[in-house]
Amino acid sequence: MTKLVLTAICEHSGDRQRECERALNDEFDALTRAAEGAGWSWEEIALALMELVEQYVVATGTHNVAPAPITPSKSKTLH
Repeated sequence: MTKLVLTAICEHSGDRQRECERALNDEFDALTRAAEGAGWSWEEIALALMELVEQYVVATGTHNVAPAPITPSKSKTLH
């Protein structure tokens, strides 16, 4: 697994969200490629990732954070 590093530039720029996405991108691509290679559909992968994100938010107690602009439907379907 690649070591993720928060750059000093990011710490002062106020654009931590974009830097976090950049830092996670390679690992995310590798994870989704591995899941596709194992035979999972993109829909199954997306739903699994949404569930894992939800579990992460609950587990870390970040429910006080402002909601993201786009939220998945409660039915957990991709249509």
